[in-house]
Amino acid sequence: MAGTRLALELSAAAVRITGVEESHVMVVIQDSPARFAVEGGQVLPEPGEEKEWPARRGQG
Repeated sequence: MAGTRLALELSAAAVRITGVEESHVMVVIQDSPARFAVEGGQVLPEPGEEKEWPARRGQG
């Protein structure tokens, strides 16, 4: 599975880069709709709505 491989690679990278013991690293990849995530107080854009994202955040 691609998700499992990605999680394992992210975990290994975290260990390598930070020096933290592998037993102290947790990687979770969740597939959820953009509307379930907030960044900077704004709900993330749905796929296809990314162009409007900077303007909604006052960056465009």
